[in-house]
Amino acid sequence: MCHRQLRLWKATQCGHLTFSGETSIDCGAPDCFHSSAHPPDCGAPGSGSVCNCRRYYTQPERILTHEENVKCPRCASRS
Repeated sequence: MCHRQLRLWKATQCGHLTFSGETSIDCGAPDCFHSSAHPPDCGAPGSGSVCNCRRYYTQPERILTHEENVKCPRCASRS
């Protein structure tokens, strides 16, 4: 199933995670609407069929890229 990879970094002084980017991961399944393998004519107008393929992402994969010995931007702005 298609999903997203979220890249986060950790501020060790407050323990918060900060979002730094994301990547969409293609599952390659033809029955997943978000996949590049999904047929373009699936449920096309005039075909007489409805696309019943999965239309949701699974839970995102969270990847901790690095840790820094600082406060996160939100906590630092309160100081």
